[in-house]
Amino acid sequence: MKICSNFEITVTDRDEFEKLLLQIRWGDIVICELNKEQGEDLVEMKLYCNDALYNGREIKFPFAEFLEVMKVAKEELKRL
Repeated sequence: MKICSNFEITVTDRDEFEKLLLQIRWGDIVICELNKEQGEDLVEMKLYCNDALYNGREIKFPFAEFLEVMKVAKEELKRL
């Protein structure tokens, strides 16, 4: 699901998780993953900060857009 300019939210599955995950991407880069393995009110966010993933690219985007993406992601998690 495309949100704002370069942001996208995708639902994914992993063997180590019982429930589905949401990935938030900026272009082709995964910014973070959200999961609710610990419960509905205890959503965990894993941030990807490994410099090698970015190949020297500067990650810079409008804060307001990121907040909008997080709002949509929160609603999507409720549906999983």
